[in-house]
Amino acid sequence: MKDQMDTLLENFERQTAQLRDAQAAAAETTAQVSSPDGLVRATIDAGGSLAKLEFAPNTFERTTPAQLANTVQTLVRQGSLQVKQKIADLMAPITEGLPDLADLVEGAPSLAGLVPPIPQFLDEEPPPAPRPESFEDTGSILRNEAAPPMPAPKPAPKRVRPPRDDEDEEPPSSWMTRGD
Repeated sequence: MKDQMDTLLENFERQTAQLRDAQAAAAETTAQVSSPDGLVRATIDAGGSLAKLEFAPNTFERTTPAQLANTVQTLVRQGSLQVKQKIADLMAPITEGLPDLADLVEGAPSLAGLVPPIPQFLDEEPPPAPRPESFEDTGSILRNEAAPPMPAPKPAPKRVRPPRDDEDEEPPSSWMTRGD
């Protein structure tokens, strides 16, 4: 029994050290992703947030704002999944080989089903969205041919206050009076 407890204690200390190292590495994990056309490059931090966004010098000449926004969203999503997968890969060795409670204490319930397996975040990359042959196919960002101009709003009708008849009017029952 003493040998078993010594082994468990050694495993616990080893796994604690591994967990500390994995947590430090996870906190510094980043992912760098680039668009297929090379126009956009993004860096995602350990929390899955956008840390840095870079555009090629000719990005605004070669794409539309809508395409650029879609590209940025796709890159952030891909980078976030890459960071999650890297962190999951760092944590996986720590959870392997953990003894179950039923193995340690006779008659205790098994806890194996309560710990979910570490998911795979990157199964396969989705195919890139089809891009037009030329930026001219969808219009330039300098010429907005896709949407017609919005009509000017109609002015609101002016409210006319009815004339005041001072002879028939009683004194106001409130301190609030009409501002004539």
